[in-house]
Amino acid sequence: MRTLRGVVAALLLLLVAACAPISPAGGGTEQAAGPADPNAIFRWANAVGLSRFDPHRASSSNDNTHLFLTYDRLVHTDADGRAVPGLATAWEFGPDGTTLDMTLRQGVTFHDGTPFDAAAVKANIERAKTVTGSAVAPELRPVRAVEVLAPDRVRLLLTAPTASLPLVLSDRAGAMISPAAFDNPDLDQNPVGAGMYRVTAYQPGARIEYRAAQNYWDPAAVRVAGIDMPIYTDSVTRLNALRGGQVDGAVLSPEQVAEAQASGIRVEPGRTSNFWYFQPNRTRSEFGDVRVRRAVWHAINRQALVDVLARGYGELSAQPLPEWSAGHDPSIGPDPYPYDPARARQLLAEAGLPNGFAFEALVSTSPDVQRVAEAIQADLAAVGITMTGRVLEGAQITDEFFVRKQGDLLLGPGGGRPDPAQTTGLRYLPDGFNNPGGHTSPEMERLQETVLRTVDPAARADALHAQMREFVDQAFEVILYYATPPVALSPQVLDFRPGLADRPEFRGVAKAVAQ
Repeated sequence: MRTLRGVVAALLLLLVAACAPISPAGGGTEQAAGPADPNAIFRWANAVGLSRFDPHRASSSNDNTHLFLTYDRLVHTDADGRAVPGLATAWEFGPDGTTLDMTLRQGVTFHDGTPFDAAAVKANIERAKTVTGSAVAPELRPVRAVEVLAPDRVRLLLTAPTASLPLVLSDRAGAMISPAAFDNPDLDQNPVGAGMYRVTAYQPGARIEYRAAQNYWDPAAVRVAGIDMPIYTDSVTRLNALRGGQVDGAVLSPEQVAEAQASGIRVEPGRTSNFWYFQPNRTRSEFGDVRVRRAVWHAINRQALVDVLARGYGELSAQPLPEWSAGHDPSIGPDPYPYDPARARQLLAEAGLPNGFAFEALVSTSPDVQRVAEAIQADLAAVGITMTGRVLEGAQITDEFFVRKQGDLLLGPGGGRPDPAQTTGLRYLPDGFNNPGGHTSPEMERLQETVLRTVDPAARADALHAQMREFVDQAFEVILYYATPPVALSPQVLDFRPGLADRPEFRGVAKAVAQ
């Protein structure tokens, strides 16, 4: 990372540039009217690579963009995050909430010809619970057994009522791999799913090529012949590829919006359940002390990150659940630990650290992440906290922090999950995959059990709100802000949907016939 003097200079330049307003509305060339070209290849420049093609062992939620093109899930979600049919056409909890019966879609086969049926579902859930390195096993722990009732019907036997389970099965825990491919030594390179597209070429960290699978059960979801996904971590490279016609869509950095619109590229604001986070391993460095964690909140000028670095494409929030989530507590303001360096220094002194402390943060190679890291580094230095950065590729960084449990803190965007209990369980429970130190509080654990057992929506929301209050009180991590990322598309793109978690699935995406 650059020196602090360089950081300050860069921020001043950005602040001057920010005086020229950038409209978050779309602009530039109008979208083509169609018709759609069924032989077109849609090309999406992704900002991060893939950790692995095994959905049960993939270590980053950002992998979903790559995974869900080729792996279908039991449950899908609609535009507002609600559970809708996928490979399961219907589901119902038993009277006491300890069983979940699912009716499966018939006539589906995996890409290798293996039939999708109840036996395949049973095999997948059992594998996801037990495979070495599973990232989804904690989410499936309530499933104690799976019964095959008929070729198209399966029953999940639960240790307790688990209201989150349908939406859990819309994520990687519900991704279906061909059972015939479980033992393939190259599964991380050559996936075998039942999704919209097959992987036909893969260069790790560089490019993935997908081509339409035959006879996908939802033909309206597959309107192009294929999808090419180059990996461009640099936002300038993504914009240049858009301007040069090498790709059809990408997420831009906010400061690129005006330039993109001037080039005739249309830009639309995204809507995401992802948040930028500053997540310590609370068993390393000095982060076990809640006073230190609160001091870090007070030391960071979060509003400046939104106003200057995000150019207004973001909103402050103190909760890891977005405003439209039933779990978001409206009684908690967006800034419970406001920017106050004097208060940060006072809290550090109370924690026995009047001279501050030092820690190592893992930072990805993404220029956007690096800019945020540099700004925070300067804020922390002002209160005596020394943050050093270790830079890693995006596909490596989550493995290093969550799997190998290295580094004191992780900075980046992400976190959004289909069900609120997934977010709280993964990040704040002792066995959560995204909680490398296993640190929690007794109240968070108690409330999580209530959230999982409570099926009534109003009572469940009350328990989730209490969890958010406990989260803020314990300052488990710093929620920096929610981005509203600008999505840039060529005029030929039809019916693109960004996806709530900032991870598009490309269902129904199309391109107009070239004129």
